[in-house]
Amino acid sequence: MTVAAGLATDILRGVLREVMTLRVYLTCLVAAGVTFLLAQLGIDAAINDLARLQEPNTSLFWSAFPMLAGLVMPLLVPAVLVFTGETKLAKTTFTAFSATLIIVSILKGVSSRVHPEAIHPIGTLAKSQVFRFGVLESGFSSLIEGWPSGHTATNGAVALVLAWSTPYRWLALCAWGWFVWVASATVFGINGDVHWLSDTIAGLLIASTVALQINSKTGKPREQ
Repeated sequence: MTVAAGLATDILRGVLREVMTLRVYLTCLVAAGVTFLLAQLGIDAAINDLARLQEPNTSLFWSAFPMLAGLVMPLLVPAVLVFTGETKLAKTTFTAFSATLIIVSILKGVSSRVHPEAIHPIGTLAKSQVFRFGVLESGFSSLIEGWPSGHTATNGAVALVLAWSTPYRWLALCAWGWFVWVASATVFGINGDVHWLSDTIAGLLIASTVALQINSKTGKPREQ
């Protein structure tokens, strides 16, 4: 029990170290600025209109799996690594998942925006430019649907840590492929009903920052 408690404490400290850094704070500010800029320039709306040109069944076919599996994959990866004896990699991927989940949850809690599938206001451009004050204005739904993209952040951070840390080239390629698939699905999946482009870019920036912080403390293994 003492060993388990010590391990949990060690992991928690590691997670908090990745969250409470100047690099993360600056990344969040940059992500917010990029989001506001893309919304005001109409780029978010233009990309969303493009996503809606897809045939509905085709869009659902290629994007449903990463959206559903993306809910559990960031936690499943470290669990599988534990059972395969890769405890060090399991710890770093779990840290990546936990850190990004905390960061994204805080941002979603204090900031939010109208979802692409919302009925009001009328018009894609108008919807893309409505920002809100998180749970204070949108309720707890902002923790699920708000800005930034949690799918991109959590899956991306785990995938990047895994791709950098694994000695197996095939596994690294799979991690990169999964990251791209999930990120694409958040923007173009379900006919554009999931996220605005800038939500996904914000998630990507957060994922990259957390992964870089973690990877900077571990060496690049020899490829096999």
